[in-house]
Amino acid sequence: MNIALDVMGGDNAPTEVVEGAIAAAREFGITVSMVGKPDVIRHELARHKTEGLRLPIVPASQVIEMDDKPANAVRTKPDNSMSVGCKLVRAGEAHAFVTAGNTGGALAAGILHVGRVKGVMRPALVVPVPTKTGFCVVLDIGANADCRPEYFPQFAIMGTLYAQQVFGVANPTVRILSNGEEEGKGNQLMINASHMLVDTPGINFLGNVESKDVFKGTVDVVVTDGFTGNVFLKTAEAASRLLQEIMREEIRRNPISMGGGLLIGSALKRVKARMDDSEY
Repeated sequence: MNIALDVMGGDNAPTEVVEGAIAAAREFGITVSMVGKPDVIRHELARHKTEGLRLPIVPASQVIEMDDKPANAVRTKPDNSMSVGCKLVRAGEAHAFVTAGNTGGALAAGILHVGRVKGVMRPALVVPVPTKTGFCVVLDIGANADCRPEYFPQFAIMGTLYAQQVFGVANPTVRILSNGEEEGKGNQLMINASHMLVDTPGINFLGNVESKDVFKGTVDVVVTDGFTGNVFLKTAEAASRLLQEIMREEIRRNPISMGGGLLIGSALKRVKARMDDSEY
């Protein structure tokens, strides 16, 4: 397997990206095609032991920065690392493309150079959200701020397939994110989309779900527009971080015995592992 990796994308690129590439190539025995500025990549690789690892360098002279306007950057920087990586997938030279960089840039490069699945009007960004019983697949979480009702059945089908193939859920339940669980709740977009979801074959649609109920683990797939989904995701991330900070503050404020401290410390590590949004 060959994974094309954007070495230039991400808050801590290229150092952390290169370390991740080396770890993946060593642990899984795969090829990681490192896309980016060759001199930068070679400098980072020189700091590690890479003998026997398949880490070819694929030159890309330009970078889509985090503050670039995605569509414009893809057009004006044709040799950017995202576009080069996506072209490898399109040509069959790589099986997948991975980036931690500008999300909009990745989306624009993917649409332009890889293309959409036949029949899909708009691609969606998806995230597995940790719940009480496992994970819930939520989409769209930012690709399409403005949606039409006909996008939602396609989101539901893609989310259903994701839940089946990635998490092994045989018949995933699907709900639409709204401001009430009762039928007829929501703005006109959600109401119209719900009517279309009821008539969509191949999905197990069960109506509305409120954001507070997503974390209970009673639904497998949640569909929404990219604006609402992005607000939902960032609010959940912030709440998770706040919970961790408060728990740390309170434990430091009330010292306990060594034996109890070990138990509490172990429990907090498990809580952090389950709640840390960066893990997902």
